[in-house]
Amino acid sequence: MNDGKTNVSFVIVTWNSKNEIAECIRSVKSDVPQAELIIVDNHSSDGTIEILEKLCSEFSGIRVILNEDNFGYTKACNQAMKLATGDYIFLLNPDTILTNGVTGTLISSMKNEICAAAPQLINDDGSVQFSCRTFPRYRDMYFEIFQLPRLFPASSFFNRWKMGGFSHDESKLVDQPMAAALILKREILAKVGFMDERFFMFFNDVDLCKSVSDAGGKILFNPDAKISHSKGVSVFKVRKQMIDIWKKDCLSYFEKYFGLNLKFYVFRVVLSFVTFIRNLTA
Repeated sequence: MNDGKTNVSFVIVTWNSKNEIAECIRSVKSDVPQAELIIVDNHSSDGTIEILEKLCSEFSGIRVILNEDNFGYTKACNQAMKLATGDYIFLLNPDTILTNGVTGTLISSMKNEICAAAPQLINDDGSVQFSCRTFPRYRDMYFEIFQLPRLFPASSFFNRWKMGGFSHDESKLVDQPMAAALILKREILAKVGFMDERFFMFFNDVDLCKSVSDAGGKILFNPDAKISHSKGVSVFKVRKQMIDIWKKDCLSYFEKYFGLNLKFYVFRVVLSFVTFIRNLTA
């Protein structure tokens, strides 16, 4: 590029990620050696910061921001995105590992109205991670609460939210892929803004993709690009706390898009009861 900017800026938020972050960063630098990496650490206490310091001396183009408290994924992600200089912003979880060529494959598929793209995510056992969703409705959430998608996994009715029947082995325009690995054009972020900080940890990616869609942008799932993802590494460290945060963020999403009405208050009661049960068994 002739404007002095880095073409791709990678955004990574860490929190007690010492076991994952080094391999993630090395995979990024192997795939895009000149990449700009902006890492925001949410007050880790497990040695993550020391590992980041070593990686900064090993690689160029890494900027680390150390927060004095855990302000949540969304706020930390926004901190990094506001500093990013690339034409493309690549959101990555620290528990991901890029395969060589994946970034270029995603960028080359982002033509015309395609403003964001996501790779096929691979589980630790080599299986494909079902990572795409439709924008959720109340009906979908009730089906999920009563475990109907497990009974009818291939059903486009009972498992609509998690795209039952979609094998994740073909290119497809989707509503919302997981932001564990999601690349966006800078121009769409300039249009819709960054992540809504009412969401502490969850549903921020749903909301961001909804904003992109409402602005006329398309989001592509591209299985030719593959990234390994150890799903839920951070969540499982403080599972009970994450269950409560998920409930709050879920309610914030439905309040934002469906309003405060009888459906919302009934859903809040049901979700609160389910959260209580889940915490008892967590």
